[in-house]
Amino acid sequence: MSLLLGRAGVCLALLVLIAVSATVARTAEANTATPKRYVFANYCVCFASYGETLDGYKREIREAQAAGIDGFVLDCGAWSNEPHYPRRVKMMLQAAQELGTDFKYFFEFYGGFSKVEYLFDAIKTYGKHPNYFTYQGRIVVSTWGMDDVAWKKDVLDPLKQDGYDVYFVPAFYARPNGQAIEQPTYAMQKENVTKWADLVDGMFFWGAAGTAEQMSASNSATTKALHEAKKLSMASVSPVYWGSQQFPQRRYFETRGGEGTAMQWAAILQAQPEWLELLTWNDWMESTYLCPVEDPAKYFGQLTELRRYPHAGYLALNRYYIAWYKTGKQPPISKDSLYFFYRTHPKDAVAPDDKPVLSQYGEIADVIYVTTLLTKPAELRVVSGANAVCIMKVPAGINHVRVPFAVGAQHFELYRGDKALISKDGDPILDKITKYNFFPTSGFAEAQ
Repeated sequence: MSLLLGRAGVCLALLVLIAVSATVARTAEANTATPKRYVFANYCVCFASYGETLDGYKREIREAQAAGIDGFVLDCGAWSNEPHYPRRVKMMLQAAQELGTDFKYFFEFYGGFSKVEYLFDAIKTYGKHPNYFTYQGRIVVSTWGMDDVAWKKDVLDPLKQDGYDVYFVPAFYARPNGQAIEQPTYAMQKENVTKWADLVDGMFFWGAAGTAEQMSASNSATTKALHEAKKLSMASVSPVYWGSQQFPQRRYFETRGGEGTAMQWAAILQAQPEWLELLTWNDWMESTYLCPVEDPAKYFGQLTELRRYPHAGYLALNRYYIAWYKTGKQPPISKDSLYFFYRTHPKDAVAPDDKPVLSQYGEIADVIYVTTLLTKPAELRVVSGANAVCIMKVPAGINHVRVPFAVGAQHFELYRGDKALISKDGDPILDKITKYNFFPTSGFAEAQ
């Protein structure tokens, strides 16, 4: 007998439908003959997810490729002024070359790369490496900001003269009235694209700091503006965002787990950008990571003050949508699977030893977000805390369920008739905390 059947109390769960419209489906089908679509993951070189070793980097490549990711975007805020950056980049490209799977990398510069000599050294050292990503025969380079650099005169033209022709896809913020906008409207991006049209080959929308609704709208707006200008669009998908170290605001954007992931992908499938960048693979400080590492603190002692929970559920769910985006067809559901996402303390919990989280955005609730991909209807059973039991019928296909949470142990089961398909434990929800932790936990399980 399921452990759920013997528990007292039944709670009410909410089934949320996020439908991909017929228009989206037809658009995807119509694009099956388009050029190959690429999916990359932003990689913070300042963190070596499994340690600074060839085996660690090879492990990451294998995990990323298993999810359908074509390469890592090397997020570099420094170069020879912080020697671990060039040292790690060299090792990452060596790992990819030794694996022989054609995994790709390209640079995304920011901050400390305002020195032109750093740009030249990085591009000239690695731009012609066999695992460096080229497009239409040109070396791909991106940025986060850096729109104050004289790119054409000081960087791109001199590089081209030296035989390094750059395909330039920067993330330059829209700046109406001089203010950088993280989640721009169509009108803002149209003006922004027009401003840079003579310089760029495409543009990247870096949209991590936003709700799922904001991310979806800005991705659509950006791709529309770029396609109207005959430019390439690199869109983005982000699991969640909490700037835990951004004092005093410590901004938190709620994206509702699998619901928010599905909403962002629906916009991507509708807009059809040529490339996609997942934000991020391993940004431990801003919670946007997808790397399935269980315990980042094992490799980075400075993270021990606040636990980073596994984000394997986000990566596993993204795998389904990545396949949809790259093929132009919705993948059939061949195996029953379950994904869960939640914070590990109530939203109103008080941490006496910490500073407050002042800026909170989106629909923040004390719920567990469960997503199921089912071949046939099944019964979802969730135990949250000591007494709260949720049991509900879930139809075939993709479904999103919200279950009220209670402090204590968390357990998930999926049944079809009397047969247990899935049984999985999640991290406990805490009633007392000393520090705020808005890094969500996640997990997944597949029926055997």
